[in-house]
Amino acid sequence: MNHRRNLLALCIGCALIQAGDIIIASFLPILISDLGTATNAAFWSGAAFSVAALTAAIMAPVWGSLSDRYGKRIMLIRSGIVLTVTYGLMGLARSHVDILLLKAVSGALSGYIPAATMLVATTTPNENLGFAMGLLQTTMAIGTVAGPVLGAVFVSVFGLTGTYIACAAMPAIATLIAVFVVREKTVLRAERTSIIEGMRKTVSIPVLQVLFGVLVLMQAGTACIRPTLPLLIKELSIGNAAIATSIIAMLFGVATAISAPLVGRYWKGNYVAMLRDSLLFLVVFVFLQGFSRSVYALGIFRFISGAPSVAMSVAINVLVAQAVSPEVRGTVFGVMNAMSSAGSVLGPLLGGYLGSVFGVASSFWGAAILYGASGVIVISSYKFLMNTLEDTLEIRGSSPIRRRLPGRKTPGSM
Repeated sequence: MNHRRNLLALCIGCALIQAGDIIIASFLPILISDLGTATNAAFWSGAAFSVAALTAAIMAPVWGSLSDRYGKRIMLIRSGIVLTVTYGLMGLARSHVDILLLKAVSGALSGYIPAATMLVATTTPNENLGFAMGLLQTTMAIGTVAGPVLGAVFVSVFGLTGTYIACAAMPAIATLIAVFVVREKTVLRAERTSIIEGMRKTVSIPVLQVLFGVLVLMQAGTACIRPTLPLLIKELSIGNAAIATSIIAMLFGVATAISAPLVGRYWKGNYVAMLRDSLLFLVVFVFLQGFSRSVYALGIFRFISGAPSVAMSVAINVLVAQAVSPEVRGTVFGVMNAMSSAGSVLGPLLGGYLGSVFGVASSFWGAAILYGASGVIVISSYKFLMNTLEDTLEIRGSSPIRRRLPGRKTPGSM
């Protein structure tokens, strides 16, 4: 099986999915407001996003476990079909309740990007995982940048409701890519366990407990500023806040797209150090964003934070993949996606609370504290993570983690 062809196909599919998601998310508050059935469009927009994250958190371990049994490719196809249908139906919605239900369904039954990440993690040789994950992040960043541009074109041509129907073509194309281009080698499992048992075994692995704890905090930090970033831009902008918001979002996307294929080279394969350093960099630059006194300074700090943001994402994905054997990575990544979704639910709640009580800039300081807490966990567990992951790779006959530490245990001394 050609893992390079898979990687290229999945990158294209993820870019389409990411661009479509950006368009859907950008216009959702406006769509709910235009429907005229909700007295508080902002509240119901937030509820729609939260319910999607919640249902995704609940179902992610289930889909991950099923992917180990039946394959990741079928999960790509399932999620692509669900997104195609729900996007189209959102364009036909008649009330905010319809939107809420459709977001709940899409959160529970979709998951194209997590499935693609699982497939890349399973089919890519360990020595190429860093590059593969970086390239996947690059194409998703391209989708993030392209989404607002395509959204503006779609709205001008098809109108608001027509935009949602047009967006359905993007997951439809991604689904066709999964059907006709992506290939998966069947991995036979020596032991078949129940979904609950698989989840229990996953969370009982000490190295994953550490990584999942880091993941929840860092994802909450990333999501903490989502409710208040546009508000801070509005406070600082002396002109059109909408244009300033779009430009800053594009700057961040460009930074991640440029950085994603390069970050692994800087740390030379030491993904524990990559995770540690990227979190500490984010503490500084997210904190500075909260102290920005002009929209230009905020844009510069957002651009700079793009590189450590993508390094953080690449590192955590590679480390989780390296911690377990390929035949159980679907289950493990399913639990990982649930943890990520939990952070995505908690982060906006904390950011919204801080912004409403202490001012919008305080959510950035809250995010910096969350990044700092996750960085402290990595620093305190550095030697344990390095030794455990290196032993795991050596037992599987893969390339060992670089920068071996003195006094490490051999695989047979556990």
